[in-house]
Amino acid sequence: MKIALVFLLLLGAVVIGLPFSIVGDASLTGAVQSFMAYGFIVTGFLLSLLTILMARSLSDELVNHQIFLVVTKPIPRWQYIFGKWLGITTLNLVFLTGSILTIYGMVHYIRHTHPPIDDRYDEAELNQEVLVARHARPCKLPDFTRGAELEYERNREEGLYDSIPDFAPEAEKSRLVHKHEARWRVVSPLDARLLEFDQVLVDRSRQQVLQLRYKTEVSYYPPDEVFRSTWIFGNRSKGTPERRFDTRHVVGRYHTIRVPIDTIAPDHTLTVRFFNRNPFPDEPQFGNVIEFKRSNPVEVLFIVGSFEWNLVRLSILMFCKLMFLGAVAVLAATAFSFPVACLTSFTVYVLAGTRQFITDALDFASEDKVDMFSSVKEFFVQSITQLYNMVYWLIPDFARYDAVESFLNGRNVSLVWVLQAVAELAVLKTVIVLGLAILLFYRREVAEVSV
Repeated sequence: MKIALVFLLLLGAVVIGLPFSIVGDASLTGAVQSFMAYGFIVTGFLLSLLTILMARSLSDELVNHQIFLVVTKPIPRWQYIFGKWLGITTLNLVFLTGSILTIYGMVHYIRHTHPPIDDRYDEAELNQEVLVARHARPCKLPDFTRGAELEYERNREEGLYDSIPDFAPEAEKSRLVHKHEARWRVVSPLDARLLEFDQVLVDRSRQQVLQLRYKTEVSYYPPDEVFRSTWIFGNRSKGTPERRFDTRHVVGRYHTIRVPIDTIAPDHTLTVRFFNRNPFPDEPQFGNVIEFKRSNPVEVLFIVGSFEWNLVRLSILMFCKLMFLGAVAVLAATAFSFPVACLTSFTVYVLAGTRQFITDALDFASEDKVDMFSSVKEFFVQSITQLYNMVYWLIPDFARYDAVESFLNGRNVSLVWVLQAVAELAVLKTVIVLGLAILLFYRREVAEVSV
């Protein structure tokens, strides 16, 4: 099919041409990340469109009666449908493999030809935070249950709950736990917080550092929008040295602190102390209130694998989506004419990519604990919701297996993640859709038999 050649040329133009047109933030790391972001997104989109369009071969054979030459062999109809899907999948595998290898080669081309902003810092950031596979461990929160229980008992003894109708003790205890956690997340001026991380399974034999990644919300912004603080890593009681870092960080952004691995204790724990104070006596002092929000957890990142194997696992996730989409395209082509089949397949592709957005939109549009016949609007919304739930038992959530952002930030695309995609997309959902396609094709009258 000439359409495959056209898409091959488009892929080549995108993957090979992007490094010469994308600059990013002028840094070496920004250039590599920008190229990979556009490269993976465009590759996934073009191959998805190609998968939908390649199902035209099935429609053309039915319309032009070329299928007569095949079914008279005779060939079982399930083999015919499976062969069509296998052909589309094989071509996708070839195109995806070529695109990934080209992207990999162009990354190294950019790495060796793009001038870094700083010879030491910029290249180190690329090698230790992007072209790696890092695992993230969030901060282990203290146990707030004990404090919540004491406050609950004190309130109960004072009779604060006696006048509350339908009082639920467990709900109140849960509220108090969240209250204590919220209080812990706020660090007042001159105050400190102890952060602990467990299972920091870093490979000490490799020359690497840890990265502490965090983002804070600051009340009473300083005029220069920079907050000053002190971080101390390590715990001498556990036999590790203590490393102090005095920082100046811009408010409202993610920041990374590079820490030597000798601060990790033999039991694979890391102790961090944060001090909300200005360690620079010659600079103005501001009373900033710091908050570590739940939505932006403090994380420790450490290298657990190579960039190459991370790229392989990302490719498998992309290929699993194409396998499912190929089965959808074959199913649509067995039931409809090509224009309708193309529109149906593209609709499924869009729904799979926006599943979470549609779910949130329907939840927002519908009121809680309201009967569907209470109003015309509620009947319309809940009817769509019911239809949506019936359809989505088969359509997967592509966003759940979108690992491009994690890959660009040097995050590990875990093997568990890949196995889940293989089980759901490549095995369960694809087999169901192909089964429906075979069933419909068996019931379809390919040619009218006259005696």
